[in-house]
Amino acid sequence: MKIDKEQLVKVIDFWQKSARKNKLFERAVLSAVDFKSKEIVDLVGPRRSGKSSVLKLMIKKLKLKDDFLYLNFEDPFFIENNNPQIIEDSVDVYREYFNANIKYLFLDEIQEIKNWEKAVRKLRDEGSFKIFITGSSSKLLSHELSSLITGRHLSYRIFPLSFAEFLNFEGLKISAKKDIILKEKLLQKKFGEYLEWGGFPEAVLQKNHELLKNYFLDILEKDIMARYEVRDRAMLEKMAVFLLTNSAKIVTMEALKNNFNLSFETVSAYLEYFKDAFLIFDLPQFSFSLKKQQKAFKKFYAIDIGLAKNASFKFSEDRGRVLENAVFLELKLKRDGLYYYKTKNGLEVDFFSRENGKNKELIQVSWSIEDESVREREIKSLFSAMEELKMKKGTVLTYGESDTIKKDGKEITVEPVFRWMLEKSI
Repeated sequence: MKIDKEQLVKVIDFWQKSARKNKLFERAVLSAVDFKSKEIVDLVGPRRSGKSSVLKLMIKKLKLKDDFLYLNFEDPFFIENNNPQIIEDSVDVYREYFNANIKYLFLDEIQEIKNWEKAVRKLRDEGSFKIFITGSSSKLLSHELSSLITGRHLSYRIFPLSFAEFLNFEGLKISAKKDIILKEKLLQKKFGEYLEWGGFPEAVLQKNHELLKNYFLDILEKDIMARYEVRDRAMLEKMAVFLLTNSAKIVTMEALKNNFNLSFETVSAYLEYFKDAFLIFDLPQFSFSLKKQQKAFKKFYAIDIGLAKNASFKFSEDRGRVLENAVFLELKLKRDGLYYYKTKNGLEVDFFSRENGKNKELIQVSWSIEDESVREREIKSLFSAMEELKMKKGTVLTYGESDTIKKDGKEITVEPVFRWMLEKSI
């Protein structure tokens, strides 16, 4: 199919100018990205989480002038000319009409182009470019991408803002541990706002509930219905709202089948769609037996607290689960070996992490443990898990309480979530 070169020149010019946008907030992922490697770098996360801004931050950090090409494939021109050749044509047109020697390619929302991997593979093999891609599909994080582009790639997650990034957006920079102590009251107040609005950048800046509602609908319509040709919009939305309502809870396939009168296959497919679009995550129960782990029920968590609260009033009322969801997102962003743990006598610990085959952290989350029965329940569960896993330290994260509890050579630290989050980010 012949393209309109003059129109493509205008499209390229528009996106090149947008890439030089000045007002940008720093994101933590930048310090982790390997700019020197030859592998394709992919930034993956939900739409509106700031992937485009991170690409523009990279352009700024690399101090690029005319030796880069930035394209956003959500542009109507690319939707109309939807084939892998349009990527190569864009490179050729930029070279011809802009007299530019391209060293860096920034390809935004690449999944919008059908069979995009063919063009990217060809450009990678040419060896002239450092290629960065972004996408709103979790498949870009998987082994599937390695097979599509036949080679290694470096993946980085771009989630909605962490609490530390939220503070940066609010004009508060926490650069030393002393700041956490000296600004404690202000930080506690800001953490309350974070639990209200979540971390989608524009929603944080605008404090706009309608925006969060639109994000939820966009994920359903653009990332699921359009991508997977789902026809039953009402059912898809009902199940999505149900899962967001039950964030930080165990939800069984049986419950979903019965609630919505759907087949096992349809429920399973919808769950995969939600996960692929980064609307929800599932958390497996840990077991040393992979077979038992796969059979055990999973807990589900929302991609963003603000989005989940906006979609479900019932979720917003349960402060403990809102807090737990926030902790999950902080943990999920930084590690893969994450589970919940059930002791032999059925006591549950919210989070258990492992790294390189070794036990790392046991974390219990509770809004408050001032009530004696709640305190006893949470501490008992944690000590039991520590005993079974032969771990000497555990953590209880609360909204605002601190303590240290010792027993039989084991120690539990009780700490406010906001302090725990900020200490990890410094």
